[in-house]
Amino acid sequence: MDELIRIFRRCRRFEEVLAAGYGDLSSSPERVLLYGKQVFIGAPGQGYVTLTVPELGQLLRIGVADEPTVHPDLDAEDQLRPVLIDLTSMYLSVHRAIECKTVTLYVDDDFADGRVRGVAFQLDDGTSLVVDPATVDGIALGDERDLWRIADNGDVRAVEIPV
Repeated sequence: MDELIRIFRRCRRFEEVLAAGYGDLSSSPERVLLYGKQVFIGAPGQGYVTLTVPELGQLLRIGVADEPTVHPDLDAEDQLRPVLIDLTSMYLSVHRAIECKTVTLYVDDDFADGRVRGVAFQLDDGTSLVVDPATVDGIALGDERDLWRIADNGDVRAVEIPV
C-alpha cells in the first residue's frame, strides 16, 4: 500500500489520459483502434500512473512511468502499428491541469498481489475519473455514474487514499 500511496502522490497532476492503441495496416484507410490493456494518466515531467490488465476482464495493476510507452504486445504483430491515443478531451479539461485530491481503490482478497477491482480518482473540479478493468474490451473509463459496476460487488471494499 505504501508504494501505491507514493505513486498517487507523485502523479497527482493530470494533464493527459493516454491509451494504448494500434493502427490496423491491413485496412484501407488505416483504422486506429483502442487496445484495452493499458492506460496512462498523468503529466509530462511529473510522471504517469500506469493502469494495466494482464488478461482482459481481469484485475487492474497500478504502476508508475516517467513517460508513456506502447504496450509490448503491439510490437509483435506485423500488421499493427503501435500508437498512443489521446483521450484527454473526453475525460479531463484540455484548458488546465487537473489535480487529483483522493484516490479510492476497490479491492478484494486478491489485493495482496497489488491488484485492484477498480479505481476512482476524485478531481479538484468536483468530478471523478473511474477506471474499470473488468469489461469485455478491457479497461473502461468513466465517471461516478460508472461506479456501480465495481462498487456494487459484495466482496469488494473501498480504500480511500488522500493525496
